[in-house]
This record gives sequence, structure tokens and C-alpha cells, in this order.
Amino acid sequence: VDEDTCTGDHACIRLSGCPSLTVKPNPDKLRKDPVTTVMSSCVGCGLCGEVSDAAVLCPSFYKADIVQNPGIHDRALDRIRRMGIGILQGARPNPGDGAGINAGAGQ
Repeated sequence: VDEDTCTGDHACIRLSGCPSLTVKPNPDKLRKDPVTTVMSSCVGCGLCGEVSDAAVLCPSFYKADIVQNPGIHDRALDRIRRMGIGILQGARPNPGDGAGINAGAGQ
């Protein structure tokens, strides 16, 4: 839930009935209405976002795609992405390899 766009009417909580949706104080001191937040007990079913989107309630819910059983295409794409990230991370010095600022200090 995006706190900046949450309207504070809590219709998403009433309609979805999800026990993981709750309210918390608004971090914006100029707004008095509490905002909706998702607790750590959320299992990621996406029902709250679907209800909010279908009822045109609140733009603060975003769609999260959860891949339960990835196919060969999803696994290959994940492998390529991980290799690309590994290559990009390899271009930077690793903090644990001794090539940092204090390399050789105290010897």
C-alpha cells in the first residue's frame, strides 16, 4: 500500500476482509486519517488488490505477480538475470576481498 496515495477511507479493509490489512498512523503530519498497511502475516494471495482494483477504490494497491511453479522460460529468464547481476556486481570491489580503503592496514 502506497502511503502517499492512500485515501484513508479503509474501504479496502471492509471489502476484502483480509486479516493482514490494518491501519497505522499516517506518517504525513498534515493528514489526520490513518493509512492502510499490510502486516507481515500477508501470504501474497493478491485478493485485497483485486478487490480494490475491481471496485475502483484506491490507486495505492499495486499488482504483484507471484510465480508458483515457474516454467522453463521463467527459469531460464531468472538464470540470465542472475548472471547479468553477478557480472555487474563483479565490476565493483567486494568489501570482503581486502581491496577496500584499509587494505594492508595493521600489517
